[in-house]
Amino acid sequence: MLRPHTQFKLQILSLAVAASLSPSLVAEEVDDAGLQDQPSYMMNQVVVTATKTENNLATAPASMSVISSEEIQSRPHTALNDIVAEAVGVESMKTGGRAGRELISIRGMDSKYTMILVNGRKVSSSNAIIRGNDFDYASIPQDNIEQIEIIRGPMSALYGSEAMGGVINIITKVPDNEWRSSISGDYSRPTSGGDGGAEFMIGLNSGGALIDDELYMNFSINKSARDAWKPFDGDRSGVTALEERDTLSLSGGLNWLINDRQTLDFDVSYSNDEREGLIESTINHNPTDQKVKRNSIAITHGGEWDWGDSQLRYSREEVEIGEYDFGKFNRDYVTETNNAVDGSVTTEINSHRLTLGGEVRKIELDNKRDLLSTGNARIQEQALFIQDEWSLNDDWMLTYGTRVDNHEEFGTEFSPRAYLVNTVNDKLTVKGGVGKAFNAPTLLQLSEEYRLSSRKGTAWIIGNPDLKPETSTSYELAMNYQEENWMVEAAIFRNDVDDLIMRDFDNLLGIIDGREAFTYKNVDKARIDGLELGGRINLSSTLSLKADYTYIDAMDRTNNQKLTNRPQQTLSSTLDWKATNKLNTFVKASYQGKQVISHSDNVDVDGYTLVDLGVNYRHSDDLRFRAGISNLTNKSLKHEAETRGVTVDPRTWYVGFTTDF
Repeated sequence: MLRPHTQFKLQILSLAVAASLSPSLVAEEVDDAGLQDQPSYMMNQVVVTATKTENNLATAPASMSVISSEEIQSRPHTALNDIVAEAVGVESMKTGGRAGRELISIRGMDSKYTMILVNGRKVSSSNAIIRGNDFDYASIPQDNIEQIEIIRGPMSALYGSEAMGGVINIITKVPDNEWRSSISGDYSRPTSGGDGGAEFMIGLNSGGALIDDELYMNFSINKSARDAWKPFDGDRSGVTALEERDTLSLSGGLNWLINDRQTLDFDVSYSNDEREGLIESTINHNPTDQKVKRNSIAITHGGEWDWGDSQLRYSREEVEIGEYDFGKFNRDYVTETNNAVDGSVTTEINSHRLTLGGEVRKIELDNKRDLLSTGNARIQEQALFIQDEWSLNDDWMLTYGTRVDNHEEFGTEFSPRAYLVNTVNDKLTVKGGVGKAFNAPTLLQLSEEYRLSSRKGTAWIIGNPDLKPETSTSYELAMNYQEENWMVEAAIFRNDVDDLIMRDFDNLLGIIDGREAFTYKNVDKARIDGLELGGRINLSSTLSLKADYTYIDAMDRTNNQKLTNRPQQTLSSTLDWKATNKLNTFVKASYQGKQVISHSDNVDVDGYTLVDLGVNYRHSDDLRFRAGISNLTNKSLKHEAETRGVTVDPRTWYVGFTTDF
């Protein structure tokens, strides 16, 4: 697993790999602007998320995307979902009934199957926040991000539950002996239609050596706020298409190089996220007021030994959500606490690189609002995994392994995976694999004392301790080919999902407090087939083009209907023009194909296209500016979609800057 203090070493390794693939291009780029300005569309990065060990992106045993800090700074982003939506196969989808909140979907899978990691450490509040949970995405200061690695496809074989759709690993910046700091600021505002919607963000990142070559420190702070956007008239004038939000996130760390072989890292973070809005549904308008505080710490020991590498980590995360009850005129608080110890060792034996590891996690939930008897629930999970990266010869690499998870309630779950990579030559790589993954029921779904208001307040949903995990079997075949100034990649995949957890409205449990009561059940099956295509090309020394296309055929196999809120086709194309040595401009067009919103009342959305324009200006080595317009044509969706939470952000202009010192 990547240890934070080793990231600068990976950059050096990345340069070496890139030089072996395209010497003339890399030499030119390094001469002009140094390592940081290598073209991100070339497959020359080093990644760690697919195996917890270092691999080249082109030959990593998974379909992956990488987003650099430079790409993040070239556009304004509110949270993680805005950033990763740039990657092929990744969608940031509006969630019904939560005033513009967006959740991350990978390859057509539900957002709950996307695992979020920070330096390989799980970030999750899935037991505490049950509706519209995008709070995990806003808890990481963007100015502290060095690189984001995205795995498109299940990875339960390494990471367990919640990795059934894919993994997003956020790798943070690491200081060196020279103290460096940067400040970024952004401001945006809708250009027409309605009131409000203005947004700003300011961020600071600073780090360097407290003791040269021994002790390093880094800290970041981000503050952002958005006015509620109210674009409607008449009796809808108070409805917030985009809710008001106010977010503060901080993180810091100490990296101690004990000696040439051992390190000790201490990380701490805090975030405070507040949201308010008036939500429009198909039958009424509902106010919402939520506050989420998150505290986390992690202590990590890393070792490099004669026999291999090791890592041992303790982490703790506490998430408190306070939701205002407009009926009782008070605020209900729910707290989720995760304590985890995890570790791994890696060693090489002949042509095998073996990684063994495990984790023990204790989850505690304090929820007096929904857990009516005891007011709390807790569970302990433990897991072991083993992985072998077997170099069959110079051209073939087989990565295989399994993870076994043990859960107090549903027992034991195995997640085997095998992936074969063929380096046909120094330009072409072909790879593919098969794997099994799972997603565990939440603590609330498993608790009989849990009671959730449903059907617009006319029914209750009760927990079911007999629920089984949702499981999937996935298959994929992928390739990538690269020349000095262009590359293409393609993948086909299938994901068969079984035992989906759904609300069982077919079987009435009884009447509780005047409402009908139902529960959850494992019943539904789904199949998602898809195709991904991507390409990058330098059309000239100043002009470059990138394009990504995804086709998704997502079917509910229980009733043979298309899964909702999944566009069948998406296409994104960006043309970048380096007008001068200091000025870059771009135009981006993105197409969302037709999608079904609701089967019950036959609502769908036809395909539509959004256009963005932007400029990035480097005033000096230490000062950069950006400006642009998103949704240039001010595209909007029909009212039937908006009342179900599916909207498009209005035409918006933005300006921003980043300065280093």
